Amino acid sequence: MVLCADCGIELLPEDEVEAGNSVESATPPDVDARLGRFHPAVAERIGELLFRRAIPHLLRPHDDGVEVLVERSWRDDLRTEFALGWNEVFRTLDDAVADEVRELGGSAPGWYDAPRGGHVDRHGRTVLDLDDQEEADTDAARVIGPMLLTTGAIAVVGGWYLVSSAPIVVAGIALIIVGLFTPR
Repeated sequence: MVLCADCGIELLPEDEVEAGNSVESATPPDVDARLGRFHPAVAERIGELLFRRAIPHLLRPHDDGVEVLVERSWRDDLRTEFALGWNEVFRTLDDAVADEVRELGGSAPGWYDAPRGGHVDRHGRTVLDLDDQEEADTDAARVIGPMLLTTGAIAVVGGWYLVSSAPIVVAGIALIIVGLFTPR
């Protein structure tokens, strides 16, 4: 029995890893979040790591690389882990493949859409910068809370001063409360 030096999980023989890591294997339907697009050799290593850790995933080959999909609940943690420890992933490649991938350049060679950077939030969690599409989706969601706050404030003021209507004031207060708890 051989154990992983980092996490202590039992490693599988190579023939079992390759058999369980194929694209044709049964994949749960909730594997729909894009982890990233990788060089084929790097994607193979990522797939092996995910398989050993029993994280459901799918490797989807494309002309210029391999897209790796995981469950949405795993995506952010895995992206952070890979971004912070990319040298460890890169170090597992064969020398010839590593040279080829290194020539591609970038802060994370072989990871075509790697996060651009990140920061530590006020709760001590590492937060990665998102790509343009993810950022646009997140920005659209961020306007809902402030919009509810503004609409609620207008309803309270208008209901109190303009029409003297208690139901409008109560609805405005409810909108303000919901807006306060909506992520911004």
